[in-house]
Amino acid sequence: MVLKNIIFDWSGTLVNDMPPVIGATNYILRKLGKEEMTLDEFRAEFCLPFSQFYERVAPGVEPGQLETWFHEAYIPLQDNVEALDHAEDFLQFVKSKQIRTFLFSSMHQQHYESLQERIAFNQYLDHPYVGVWDKKARIAELINKYRLVPEETLFIGDMVHDIETAHHGNLRSCAVLTGYTRLEDLRSSEPDLIVEDLSVLQELLEAANWDWEAVLEKSSGVK
Repeated sequence: MVLKNIIFDWSGTLVNDMPPVIGATNYILRKLGKEEMTLDEFRAEFCLPFSQFYERVAPGVEPGQLETWFHEAYIPLQDNVEALDHAEDFLQFVKSKQIRTFLFSSMHQQHYESLQERIAFNQYLDHPYVGVWDKKARIAELINKYRLVPEETLFIGDMVHDIETAHHGNLRSCAVLTGYTRLEDLRSSEPDLIVEDLSVLQELLEAANWDWEAVLEKSSGVK
């Protein structure tokens, strides 16, 4: 089945925003008198939806308070967000093939819009959905609204929640190792494919002429 739609995650898939997110998370932990997390600790602990993560590291704190603290710390650090290597090349490649594109991200609307002057990826994304806290709970809405054929739709993300969302919607799934989640954790979520970065996926799609079954046949040995 030839792919006709791609759903992208944002953080860790198209952009590297881990430094400000870790900085904001550690700001919250300091507010609570807790020990800060290292990068390795954060990658081992962090998950979506956010509520599950904060229930573990900051139990009993009101979500509104957590959000206020997070924004306080994140906004001064957001200039450290950078486009990931190969992300724009891949987006241009996808649009050149007239593939329909979606963004499905938990990124706050304000933070997403503030990045568009520097990282103008919105020009490549036909239908951006941001502020999606629980992607599994809303993927059916996206599929139904745009009449997506699951076998023709690929979800690309860097987190277990992204892959679980793809499974929930019976979509094709590709995990990238450019973001928040470790390889062993991504493997446990059983994506169709795991790649180092989007350049690897681009090569596979080109070689297979966008036929997903052919991609999987050609990708033996890719993670």
